[in-house]
Amino acid sequence: MKIGFYGAGNMGSAVCAAVIDSGAEKAENIRVFDVNAKAAERLKEKYGITVSDDAKKVAEVSDIIFVAVKPNIVAGLMTELKDLIKDKIIVSIAAGVTCDAFKGILGEDAKIVRTIPNMPAQVREGITGIYFCNISADDEIREYVVKLFEAFGKAIVVGKECMIEDMIAVTSSSPAYVCLMVEAMADVAVKYGFKRDDAYMMAEQAILGTTKLMLEEKINPSVLKDKICSPGGTTIEAVEALETEGFRRALMVAMEACTNKAHNMNK
Repeated sequence: MKIGFYGAGNMGSAVCAAVIDSGAEKAENIRVFDVNAKAAERLKEKYGITVSDDAKKVAEVSDIIFVAVKPNIVAGLMTELKDLIKDKIIVSIAAGVTCDAFKGILGEDAKIVRTIPNMPAQVREGITGIYFCNISADDEIREYVVKLFEAFGKAIVVGKECMIEDMIAVTSSSPAYVCLMVEAMADVAVKYGFKRDDAYMMAEQAILGTTKLMLEEKINPSVLKDKICSPGGTTIEAVEALETEGFRRALMVAMEACTNKAHNMNK
């Protein structure tokens, strides 16, 4: 299937590269347009995709259109291309741009796939929420699109568009929470005399290893926590301190604030 990418920034490039590396689609079937020609040329040099300096040419030959530009650019781009893409599959990774926004330009029958990937997609460990609009449950394109996003991690298909905003706090914004945790853990390690680089590595590896263990062994986090907490030991002492300081409550409040902001931005 022919895929056209609009936008070769961090996320657009990550998606494009993963799709090719995984074999989900051949490089010869991918065309990219970006006003920043250098970004697109880097993809061409590494993967052999076709780069176009004309946005309309990409639309003309593509079956699926990936919209990976900044949200404030989407409306202008869709308006420019609407006569060429109104009957094609539009896959959007533009945060905050609703299906109604696309349909307002392309028509009520426009086939939209709204997605919310996250930054770890750049290292093939992403998680993407996918919502299909005007695409029936038995349409083969669903399986194909999910396969594309699974090229760089895991994908979850949601039944309501509002759930895309609901996922942001859990997936798209959550790497920032993890960064704060790594910083805090590393700072304490430095206080104890470890080198800064070693401190970061220890904290990062601990989080990576724990997550991998839960995913691969399908261990419930509460079960794993209990296994680590020996009776009268050091870990349960730390867990009690975290509970006293409101660790879980603070995280929940932060996620609620993130979700409310996402919904309000749409309004």
